[in-house]
Amino acid sequence: MKRVTGLSAALELLSGPQPNDDEADRVAARILDDVRRNGDAAVKRISGELDGEQLGFLEVPRSDIDAALAAIPTETREALETAAERVRAFQSAALPQSWHDDERHYGELVTPVKRVGAYVPGGTAPLASTVIMTVVPARVAGVDEIYLATPAVGDSLPHPAVLAAAAIAGADRVFKIGGAQAIAAFAYGTETVPAVDLIVGPGNVWVTAAKRQLFGCVGIDGLYGPTETLVVADESSDAEFCASDLLAQAEHDVRARPILVSTSPKIADEIEAALNRQLADLPRKAIAGEAVETNGVSVIVDSLEEAIEVANAVAPEHLCLAIADPAPYISLVRNAGGLFAGEYSAEVMGDYVAGPSHVMPTGGTARFASALNVRHFLRFTPIVDLDSDGFKEIAQQASVLARTEGLHGHANAAELRMKRLIGE
Repeated sequence: MKRVTGLSAALELLSGPQPNDDEADRVAARILDDVRRNGDAAVKRISGELDGEQLGFLEVPRSDIDAALAAIPTETREALETAAERVRAFQSAALPQSWHDDERHYGELVTPVKRVGAYVPGGTAPLASTVIMTVVPARVAGVDEIYLATPAVGDSLPHPAVLAAAAIAGADRVFKIGGAQAIAAFAYGTETVPAVDLIVGPGNVWVTAAKRQLFGCVGIDGLYGPTETLVVADESSDAEFCASDLLAQAEHDVRARPILVSTSPKIADEIEAALNRQLADLPRKAIAGEAVETNGVSVIVDSLEEAIEVANAVAPEHLCLAIADPAPYISLVRNAGGLFAGEYSAEVMGDYVAGPSHVMPTGGTARFASALNVRHFLRFTPIVDLDSDGFKEIAQQASVLARTEGLHGHANAAELRMKRLIGE
């Protein structure tokens, strides 16, 4: 890991949004246009070109989904069900409700979108947990139709755990499509895949580029890049715990960003030594090791307040306060996809069973974006239902503001009603 000392050096090195991938944007644009024009044929051809084997069918039969659920080990099923139950409870607690103020004659109508497409990456790990984290919040929100896309090659099926998770989470249909072509199919619709109103879920650079270009054509939850974890440590921190939290995300991707911010050079040295020890026994050590070597940063600052300032500048996907007493520092946090307070609030718990969705903003977007949650699937429609008395209380002010802006037609719409009410 690269070591830097001092707040200024850390801010200079770590802050700022990550750049876009121009080549990924160009590839995604070609794929989007091809699928828009040619539907299923384009999806199959593109997938075949990328995977070396032509897709035989696009939709996973319900019988195969049910069979996967029946066949997975009992402990896996129980773990998925526990995760789904906790995510369901968390999102239900956060579910907004329609409201109305009878005195002021306004309110909001809260309604779910009709159709959602959830994307779950394939790659080197079967992300059954991501099915739970994307589908369950949509189900809690009341979305009518929830579709899942996840890659598989040729005539094969997605991983059984992914299909089982789709059944447990409540996905209505599953399509074995990956990459930007899956995003295009959800956005435009094909002969097999219905067009949706909102696309959610993480993905690779081409998936992210496709989502960026489709914003406005279809709802997009966010743009997710390589995972990142920032661990704040002090002299009380457990070096082995901190190292394991950094590696838990580093093993996802060689482009992952493991960042350590510590008030103690001694504990930073211990954590880096623990990283090396744990890496030696990690099955995915090649991936995690490259992420640590290429993107890992160890920062030494003078205080925990400075550590939080670094974290706010980075706006990490995962912020872990691995310190003895995190409570006084929680209110200082402004920018983080998810906050994990205390050494037993391990980020891995958020990945699987804690309750919040693990789909969180990356690449500095936590400065303005939130973790995927039930609100992403809802629309908030303001309601104005003035009666004549309520209208008379504020109509004059509306007329004045309209004429101030030179919009006399606006003013006339208010003044005509005022004259009617006073009998002129």
